[in-house]
Amino acid sequence: MQINKLNKTLSYVNNSSREDYFLKESKTFEEVDGVDVYKWFAPNNLYAESVIRDIRNGTTLSSLLSEDLIYKTGDGFDSSDAKLLNYLDEINFKQTFSNSNDHLTKLGNVFYEVIVNENDELISLSTIQPQKCRLSKDGDKVVISASWTDFNKDKSITLPLYPKFKKQTTKGIVLKRSVYHTKTNAIGFDHYGVNENIHESLLLNEKEHRRNNWQLNQIRNGYKKDFFLVSDYPMTDNEKLEADKAFKNISGDDNAGGIESIVSDGGKLVSASESYEFDFTKDDTSDQIFLKNGFPKSLIGIKSGSAFSVEQVESDYEQYLPKVVSQQKKIIYDLSKIFINHTKFNTKDLAVINTPPSVILQGYMQYMNDEQKNKVIENVFKKYGIK
Repeated sequence: MQINKLNKTLSYVNNSSREDYFLKESKTFEEVDGVDVYKWFAPNNLYAESVIRDIRNGTTLSSLLSEDLIYKTGDGFDSSDAKLLNYLDEINFKQTFSNSNDHLTKLGNVFYEVIVNENDELISLSTIQPQKCRLSKDGDKVVISASWTDFNKDKSITLPLYPKFKKQTTKGIVLKRSVYHTKTNAIGFDHYGVNENIHESLLLNEKEHRRNNWQLNQIRNGYKKDFFLVSDYPMTDNEKLEADKAFKNISGDDNAGGIESIVSDGGKLVSASESYEFDFTKDDTSDQIFLKNGFPKSLIGIKSGSAFSVEQVESDYEQYLPKVVSQQKKIIYDLSKIFINHTKFNTKDLAVINTPPSVILQGYMQYMNDEQKNKVIENVFKKYGIK
């Protein structure tokens, strides 16, 4: 016995397995310019779009990733090559670096468009939104499309993967374009990378999103119970349409139920709320999301109870810093290959400048006495060169 609307409404809960986001089997999507384009982990080919949409649904995860991006972006760059630093400012490298961290953290993949002149000198380096990119089956091309929901072959662009280039001549000017792809390494994923940590975070994120919506619906609809009316009597399409309209007047959620005609022992009411795997009345998702991502609440300006500790903020920052630096080094390492091959700059000691959360520490100042404030300035600000 199958209740279609029930299954549709509760599809996330009933199918909240790892494969919802990280299907390991890639399948051919469509032939583009003689290249078999691979699906992006899911049957609907919209892995990246789904992850981004679901992240936006939640308050805690969105805020956490936003703050995390600030730390991973850093406060600039350091190098013994002063000309390199000037060049990075000219090409707005900090924005490219920020985008790289954002894409790698959320989706496990970064795609760069590399443009050089006919002498192989770097002209432009920028990130492409991962959701626009699909890798070819042979792994040496990238198909770029503004939308994969409504794919249009004529409007898509196919570029070779770095270090191969596609030559284009416009008004006598020769430019060569390529896509550099870097990814996180995960077992079973040969074409793409994934951020495995995001999987459980998205499930928690969905839980928080549903709970928030449930609260709003209860307030708006007077705490009405969501349920499905299941009938074994056949209905015409018009009867079903009218029944669905009437159902909205008694349901706490317009999208939660409806009338279905099925074969059963008799008509009965089926509670939708009982099918969920969590208690809507308990709010523990925020703590779990922070814990899953290993992100200290103090770095986002959240105090533990009524107490605060400047030393804790500093300690939390130093413990979280290795995770930040690890991802920064990966991106710098990958991009250094491009700089070495297409510029004359020395990137050997190129590094990101990281500073502790001085703004957060300053926010705690209102709770400090003069002695504590002086201690912060002496032990924290001077240590990291913050003025």
